Amino acid sequence: MSRSNPNKRKHREARKTAQIVVEGFTEEAFCKYLKSEFARDCGISVEIHNSRGSSPMDIVHSALKRPGFDRTLVVYDTDLDLPEVWAAKARSAGHEMVPSTPCIEALFLEILGERVPANTGECKRAFSKHMTDQQKCEYRSYGKVFSKELLIGSSHSSIKCLLSVFGL
Repeated sequence: MSRSNPNKRKHREARKTAQIVVEGFTEEAFCKYLKSEFARDCGISVEIHNSRGSSPMDIVHSALKRPGFDRTLVVYDTDLDLPEVWAAKARSAGHEMVPSTPCIEALFLEILGERVPANTGECKRAFSKHMTDQQKCEYRSYGKVFSKELLIGSSHSSIKCLLSVFGL
């Protein structure tokens, strides 16, 4: 019977990596909340990058500047148009597009099962009864509004795509 060498180091495999490139502070805080709830023991290292409230083109450009991840998701609002040229660049680089129509607050309202207004301003006003603007930028605040079960049970394609990063 042979014995293994107790001093021999075990082979380590590289972890899978993913990045989520977001438009602003609200999206960043929400993705940080998702990471805090679902990233533990999922076997994937997830980084979140904030484009600081810029246009969809700038978000795609920011994602293209950060190569080297196994998976990249680009989270953007559709209140400003993303030219097809930029969408094609992102798709050709293998990035997954995660649109929020017309804004991230609309996605939040859909997850909660509420009526979604047509424009961004009305969506922000409708969601303000759940969280203030300051709370939307703090990832811990999302736990009071969105339980794990509610997020997992959501049928919205954008939230399903975000949760798929964590193996769900």
